[in-house]
Parts: sequence; structure tokens; C-alpha cells
Amino acid sequence: MTTPIDEQVRILCRGTAKVISPEALRERLARGRPLRVKLGVDPTAPDIHFGHTVVLEKLRQFQELGHDVVLIIGDFTAMIGDPTGRSATRPPLTHAEVMANATTYTDQAFHLLDRSRTEVVYNGDWFRKMTYEDIVKLNARVTLQQMLQREDFKARLDQAQEVRLHELQYPLVQGWDSVVVRADVEIGGTDQLFNILVGRDLQKEEGMDQQIVLLVPILEGLDGVKKMSKSLGNYVGVTDPPDEMFGKVMSISDSLMLRYYTLLLGEDPDVELHPMEAKKQLAARLVRCRGAL
Repeated sequence: MTTPIDEQVRILCRGTAKVISPEALRERLARGRPLRVKLGVDPTAPDIHFGHTVVLEKLRQFQELGHDVVLIIGDFTAMIGDPTGRSATRPPLTHAEVMANATTYTDQAFHLLDRSRTEVVYNGDWFRKMTYEDIVKLNARVTLQQMLQREDFKARLDQAQEVRLHELQYPLVQGWDSVVVRADVEIGGTDQLFNILVGRDLQKEEGMDQQIVLLVPILEGLDGVKKMSKSLGNYVGVTDPPDEMFGKVMSISDSLMLRYYTLLLGEDPDVELHPMEAKKQLAARLVRCRGAL
């Protein structure tokens, strides 16, 4: 039985930081066809942590409601390096390094996602076919002023830090991905808003319906303050041993526990449970559904 549209909107918008817009999502759902929901990932490392799985959980919700996921492996964009949140240029990766990481990422992602409803594509398949003339024409679609509105770039320029020209390409190529795969929805963290909006602009220029923007919060780490990060040591890795994973989740605060329930499981804890028991249930479920990654 098809889930009513209003209920789908409620489920899909729950736990998000920003949606542009719920009304557009409702209208797109009313067309009665599965939506194409895009997530682009640059596999810059072989292992992922719980913070990376927040977007995967939202994709899983779309799939459970009958929609299709387009997982774009950025084998081309990863070699540019996403400048989001960076105070310096990312070190370049080789294509072999990116592809090795991509194998691990997709293996991990399919423990949450339904493989049969997931289309996996590599953006190098279209970018490596483009001529220099094609690249010049694509660049002509945006202005330098637009690119310099991006907070990362503005901050670096204000601090007299370099911004390399290839970094200015990143929002443009991520946006062109949305045109190529004809995305109805693009999901990303709150730090991806600029890039996703570029995709909307490019789709409009191509005469396409603009993708709906669905941003999920950046997950706080075990300290409950800073974003989850391996370099900060406040992370839960999906390859952590089960006992270690369970212990890390049990160490979080009660308030952070509520956020983990929402962002990692897509639900609320049982209000009748004592917080300690609710946390034990959270830890046990995360070990089962994430630990297998």
C-alpha cells in the first residue's frame, strides 16, 4: 500500500536541517512516480564513521517509501577535492587511491541501502569525455562573483590564504552531476548548500525541474560539541569491534542520545524507558545495523 503523500513528507523532512522546499517535495511526490534521489560521495578515505551514515539513513527512508537512489561516486571530483570547510587546499589523490576507497564505501553503503533500488555511477564517466571547449562553456554559466560568495573561499581570501583555480570548479562539477543524472532530490550535509544550489541553477538552464534540496545536520561526535571526526578522536567507526562500538555509544550524554536516535535510526526512543535503558537499546541496535558495515 502506498504511503500517503503528507506522511511521506513528514518522514522525509523529519530530522533535516533545511528543505527547499517541503511544498516542492509534496508536489513532486504527487506526480506518482518514484523520485530519483541523488547523493554524491568523494571516497577520500577507506573507512567511514557514524557521521557519514546520517545521509545514508535518509536515503534508506526514501527507498523504503519506494524511491530510487542514485549514488554518484566522485572518482573525478575526489581528485579535485571538495573545498567545503577547508582552510587550505586538499592534497590530491590518485585515481587508483580513489577507486580503492570507492570499493570500501559502496560495500559499506549497501548494508543500509537496497542494492536493487540503487543506481551506482561514476562521474568520471562523463567528465573525462568532455573537451576543453565543453569545460569552457560550462564555466561560462557562472560568474567569479558567484563562486566568491562561498563562505570557505571568502574566509580564505580574507585571511590572505590561497584559493586554487581548480577548487572553484568543484561546485560547478557537482552541480553538473545533477543535470546528468536528472536528480529530483539531492541530499547532503548542511555544508553542501552552496554546491547543491549550483545544481539547481544548472538544471533550470537546461530546462529541467530543479532538484529539491534536503540537508541533514552534521552529527556531533561523542563529546556532543564538535562534529564527529576521526582526527578529533570523537568518532564511532563502522569497522570498530562490537564491544568498542557499544561502549562508545553508551558514553554519550542523554541529550545527545536523542539526536542519535533521530539522525541514525530515524525515530524517537520509547518515552517510557529509563534513559539508561533507552541508551542500551540505541547502542545495541547501532551495533546490529551499523556494526555489520
